[in-house]
Amino acid sequence: MYKILIRKVRVQTIHLMTSSLHDLTPANLSVIVAPHPDDEVFGCCGLMQRLIAQGKQVELIIMTGGGKSHAGCCDIDENELIRQRRQLTIRAAKEYGLSQEYIHFLDYPDGGVLESDSQTDKLSSLIHKIVDGQNDVSVFYPHKNGEGWSDHVTTSNIVSHLFDKICPNAKQYEYCVWFWFYNCWKIDWKQACLVRMNKKEHAVKLKAIDVYIEPKAPCGKPWSGVLPPVFLWANKWDKELYFRVK
Repeated sequence: MYKILIRKVRVQTIHLMTSSLHDLTPANLSVIVAPHPDDEVFGCCGLMQRLIAQGKQVELIIMTGGGKSHAGCCDIDENELIRQRRQLTIRAAKEYGLSQEYIHFLDYPDGGVLESDSQTDKLSSLIHKIVDGQNDVSVFYPHKNGEGWSDHVTTSNIVSHLFDKICPNAKQYEYCVWFWFYNCWKIDWKQACLVRMNKKEHAVKLKAIDVYIEPKAPCGKPWSGVLPPVFLWANKWDKELYFRVK
């Protein structure tokens, strides 16, 4: 109970500190990189809606299939978990307006992102294909210091490194998912910016979140696994927090 209270106070404190932040202004092409299916909705759903409405190009990369979401829970086949979670990603994308052709599933092992050169090469090739000589590019990946999960941290490090090589002029941003749950106070407010969702955008984000958390596996728990109430509460905020890296 004490930890929950501390987390809630931290989230509310951060909310108050964001009131004067400027709005995020991304490029014509935005690449959203999510370690697992659902991270893109928790972190960037408002942003993606805004970009799509403005006629800008959004490319979504899902690094893993999320096959470990029921580890230690039940005997559901991992391939079935991956299949179900992929379908949830596609359904959620329909809610916020992203066509399936712009969603790229890399199917790296959940809990083992980019542990081999071949995996890195696969991501590098995809980035080359997406960017394809464009100069007005933004890339979004999870917050490096606040996300906690190894897949999130590794994804951020390698994506940042690859964009430095492939598209060095790209704007790089960190987005927040588990940042809201873990007690990270190392926050670079000078580089912080917001997406302030209107009522329609916020309602769509809540619907997209429900797409992920409402459908149940045979064991009775969500396909994406059971998420902490504080985590869900924090990620249902009507704003999204980002940090400009470069």
